[in-house]
Amino acid sequence: MSNPLDRILNPRRLAVIGASNDPEKRGYRAIRTLLADGYRGEVLPINPKATEILGLPCFASIDAVPGEVDLVLVCTPARTAPEVIEACGRKGVKGALLLAGGFSEASEAGRVLEEQTVAIARRYGLRLIGPNTNGIFTAREACNAIAWFDIPRGPAAMLANSANVMLSVLAEAQQHQYFGFNTLLSVGNQSDIQFHEYLTAMGDDSDIGAVISYIEGFKDGRAFIDAARAVTPKKPIVMFKAGRTAEGVRAARSHSGSLAGDYAVATGVLKQAGITLLERSDCLYPVAEALHLLPPLRSRRVAVLSEGGGVITVAAEALSERGLIIAPLSEATQQRIHEIVPNASAISNPVDAGGGTDPRAEYYGLCGAAILEDPNVDALMLTGFFGGYARRYGEGVAEMEFKVARDLAELMRKHGKPVVVQSHYAQFRTPALDVLRKAGVPFYRHIEIAAQCLASAADYSEAKRRIAASHPVAEAAAALPPAAVSLITAARSAGRNALLETEARAVLAACGANVAPIHLLRSSDDAVAAIATLGDQPLALKVVSQDVLHKSDSGGVRLAVRGEAGVRAAVVDILASVEQHVPGARIDGVLAAPMAARGVELIIGVSRDPQFGPVLMFGLGGIFVEAIEDVVFRALPITRADALEMIGEIRAQKMLDGVRGLPRVDREALVELLMHVSTIACAGDDIAEIDLNPVIATADGLVIADARMILT
Repeated sequence: MSNPLDRILNPRRLAVIGASNDPEKRGYRAIRTLLADGYRGEVLPINPKATEILGLPCFASIDAVPGEVDLVLVCTPARTAPEVIEACGRKGVKGALLLAGGFSEASEAGRVLEEQTVAIARRYGLRLIGPNTNGIFTAREACNAIAWFDIPRGPAAMLANSANVMLSVLAEAQQHQYFGFNTLLSVGNQSDIQFHEYLTAMGDDSDIGAVISYIEGFKDGRAFIDAARAVTPKKPIVMFKAGRTAEGVRAARSHSGSLAGDYAVATGVLKQAGITLLERSDCLYPVAEALHLLPPLRSRRVAVLSEGGGVITVAAEALSERGLIIAPLSEATQQRIHEIVPNASAISNPVDAGGGTDPRAEYYGLCGAAILEDPNVDALMLTGFFGGYARRYGEGVAEMEFKVARDLAELMRKHGKPVVVQSHYAQFRTPALDVLRKAGVPFYRHIEIAAQCLASAADYSEAKRRIAASHPVAEAAAALPPAAVSLITAARSAGRNALLETEARAVLAACGANVAPIHLLRSSDDAVAAIATLGDQPLALKVVSQDVLHKSDSGGVRLAVRGEAGVRAAVVDILASVEQHVPGARIDGVLAAPMAARGVELIIGVSRDPQFGPVLMFGLGGIFVEAIEDVVFRALPITRADALEMIGEIRAQKMLDGVRGLPRVDREALVELLMHVSTIACAGDDIAEIDLNPVIATADGLVIADARMILT
């Protein structure tokens, strides 16, 4: 079954409204580009004042065109859009590409104009690309509607909020010439067709091997994530997401009208869908090429081979900084390398095969074979002058360099282990490098970009394994148990939009979470009962009130309280302090719980993101939340694999593993708690927010020290 956008993106009959004989006009340039690039379909110029444009017969209106029209390029100003789309709708046109700006990205009047145009299109079932777009290119019908010549063909596709970013990547492809394009889409304002629909179409197209994307914001982030989850197991999506800074957020809004959203949330959610996120836009093209060409990595263990000490140091650091492991070679492999290059400066990994003499191309082939046969290594990065030996030392070494290039490609194929080459001669596209690339071995000029390509290949390999191993989680989770529903119903009946802490703890317990025992004191006279319930041990006491959000700021917390007299005094102090800070506060009592042992303070939370819907947060809690901001996010519901990945993703891994007397965190218990929270958040629409902060990871397990739940 073909994709519903297929005839729009690959039109066989294309009309140009606003066609012109004036070379300065967009309507002329559009037709000229289509013809020059060998468009396989029929171009239909529309202009009531012309009879012929660039040798093509011209029609007075879209109504005058005989037969069906797949796509219309609208080259007229923004103000004409409603009238033009009305005429196209009456004609039964399938899609229209609105090139002009001046819509929602420009002004309030433009927003109204855009909404009016979309309403007309939807009335007729006509789909809109744009507005505020540079156009599209698709190779199947050679439909070049972006006014850019000599587009190299190949398996890549690009989906972008920005025409300029798209064209900068295209310019890089024209220089490189190896990894060309099947599809280029400048989406503009996404007034109708949105990112997720384009992405699905690219996923359905078997001629597309990798998707490059520059995104400023989503109209429907959840739909995009669902589409990406379906695409990434088949082909990589490499993305640069704008909006990392306040300046970037403002620029995105003024450029395309996009809401960039919370970058930290987007990072976690996009990664969860298997998308390869990059922090440098100049890595988009090379990383997409590498992910398309390279076999999957079995692990993150890599080796570095060069003929000079300095570059292997730089390469090893670049790889390590990106999360790859410079694996020690086996004794047998080191012995083989020593026999090949007796004077090698380093043979354990990284490998310096220079041997203190002028580099020899054959060292790369022989040492590369030894390294790739080592079971401790799952990928190889060559760095240095390879590819330029003939240029540097003369044609006498050319044949050997060709042979080594062919051998390296065969080694990658034979062992199924990625090989990436960084060459100081990459910009010259030498014959030896040409041999490499045609055999599927990518090469790059800069060490950092080559390292990023290998690191991204490892990330994508892990993502595909995770997605393949994850059991699908139904969006409609099981309903909350009756006890939890009763608590929520009672809170609503009392006119509250939040659960009391005692109620939030009870909901957690009802859903299977391990919650420590507590006792609610209505007055100081309940001290004896509290000690009888919890034991004579240090207790934490805190006020329970719907009117007191920040308990500590209102004097509503006392810690390490012992004995009946101590509990009585603490309750009296808490009630008096809260009354002073929040006069008239409705107080349900004072919650008593055993003091948690020393441990790592964590946070688990749920919120509703405006772009991605319900999301789960995990990270360092307590005072660290705002001070360090070491937290990660995932869209809900999550899988166990998602939970494990979240735990392993925060920066403070040493704290989780036990440092300076802290206990080692029970990661399996954390996974269970994260899964319980996911279940609660996804069971119906009752709970909007959850805040467990801190959750203290002690030697005896997890202690939920504070719990809040906000209702929808």
